[in-house]
Amino acid sequence: MNAYIYLLVALGCFVGELFTMEFSLTCVGLGLLGAALVSWLGGALWLQLVVFITVVLLSWLGVRPLALKHLYGKTKDIKTPADDVLGKPAVVEVAIDPVQGTGRVLVNGESWKATAAKPLAKNTPCVVEKLNGVTLFVKEK
Repeated sequence: MNAYIYLLVALGCFVGELFTMEFSLTCVGLGLLGAALVSWLGGALWLQLVVFITVVLLSWLGVRPLALKHLYGKTKDIKTPADDVLGKPAVVEVAIDPVQGTGRVLVNGESWKATAAKPLAKNTPCVVEKLNGVTLFVKEK
């Protein structure tokens, strides 16, 4: 095949990788670059195919795990703001009535919708026990 076709498809793989960020298309793009080089040097189609498969497999097994570990290896330690409020002290901002489903609490200066097992008056200190959607479940200190 013509080397320029390989290069165009490889470019498409690299652009597509910008949208997926899983390094699969990058591995295919690297294989296509290898096949393009063999094609440009006048190698036979079977040799282009062998180089393509070899480069894809080597990059899939060698480069991809390192890239994923480098980019995504530290995400396990990141807490979302929702996870960060669990166990934190809170103060009732708007009286909590579990029957009517009303109530708000302040946690770290942020106002959250809240509910509790029993009604809580305004300014009651409490602790966040769990999160259900965007509603915090609190208990009195």
